[in-house]
Amino acid sequence: MEHKKSRHFTLMIMPETSALEVRRMRISRRLLQFGVVTVALLLVASIVGAANSAYLWEQSHQNDQLRAENSALRSRIENLDDQVQGLGEVVGEMKQFDAKLRALTMVSDPVRNLAIGPIGETGMVEQDAAEKEASNLRRDLLAASGAGPAELVGTRLDRVEAEASVVGKRVQELSVYLEGQRSILASTPSRRPAQGYVTSTYGMRVDPFTGLPQMHSGVDFSNNIGTRVTASGDGIAIYTGVLGAYGNIVEIDHGNGLVTKYAHLSKIEVKTGEKVNRGQVIGLMGNSGRSTGPHLHYEIRLRGVPQDPERFLLE
Repeated sequence: MEHKKSRHFTLMIMPETSALEVRRMRISRRLLQFGVVTVALLLVASIVGAANSAYLWEQSHQNDQLRAENSALRSRIENLDDQVQGLGEVVGEMKQFDAKLRALTMVSDPVRNLAIGPIGETGMVEQDAAEKEASNLRRDLLAASGAGPAELVGTRLDRVEAEASVVGKRVQELSVYLEGQRSILASTPSRRPAQGYVTSTYGMRVDPFTGLPQMHSGVDFSNNIGTRVTASGDGIAIYTGVLGAYGNIVEIDHGNGLVTKYAHLSKIEVKTGEKVNRGQVIGLMGNSGRSTGPHLHYEIRLRGVPQDPERFLLE
C-alpha cells in the first residue's frame, strides 16, 4: 500500500526542561521548498556580487595605475619635446652665426662649397615653414593624435639631428677655411665698441636739431661720460682729434677698404699712426661735437660708403 506524500512538515521546538511546553509549527512543503530555493538564490547572488565587486575594484585599481603611468609618460614626452625644441633653437642660432660669419668675411669658395646662399626672403620662408612644421608636430604630440607620441618625437629628433649634423659640418669647414684667414678676421670690425643702450640705429631718422628726416650713418651707444670705448677690430689709427660735428673722433683703417669711426669722445687714448688691436681702449665716451647727450657714435664705412654696423657685430 502506497503512502501519499504529506503536503506539510511539522517543526517541533523542544525546550531543555520538561516544564515548558513543546511547540509545534506546521510548514507546508511548498513554502519550505520556496524558502530553500530563495536562500540558495540569495547565496549565489551574494557570491556573484562579491566576485563582481572584486573584479571591478581590480579594474579600477588597474585603470588608476594606467592613468598614473600615462600622466608620467605624457610629462616625460613633453619634457623631451622641450629638449628637442631647445636643440632646434641651438641649431637655428648656429645657422645664423654661420651665415653672419660668411657675410662678414665675404667667404665665397665654390671648391669647398662655402659660397654664401640667399639670406633674404628665401631664408625667412624656410624659417617660417620650419616653425610651422614644429608647431604642428608639437600640437599632434600633446593631443596624441595620428602617430604615437614616441614616433612624433622620434621623427622630430631625427630631423633636428640631421640638421645639426649638416650645420656642424658647415661650421667646421668654415672654421678650417678661416684658420688661414686670421689676419682678415682679426681686422674685421666685428666687436661691440662700447657698453650701453642703443639709442639710435642705422638708417633714416628725425634729426634732433632740425626736426627733419636725415640719414643716420651709424649706431649710437648711450652711457655715462668716461665709459671705455674699444677698437672693434685690428687696424691703424689714421685720424685722432677734432672733426666738425663728430667732436673728438678716432678713425681706424682695418684694411680691405674698411674704416671705423668713434665720435663724440671725451678723451682720446691713441695717436695717429698707432697700431691698435681689437678690444684695445682707444678713448672714453663723451658729449663733444654736435651731440644731445653722452654717447658714442659708431660708424663702419666700406670704401667710403656707410654700412649698417649691425651686419658686422657678432656679439
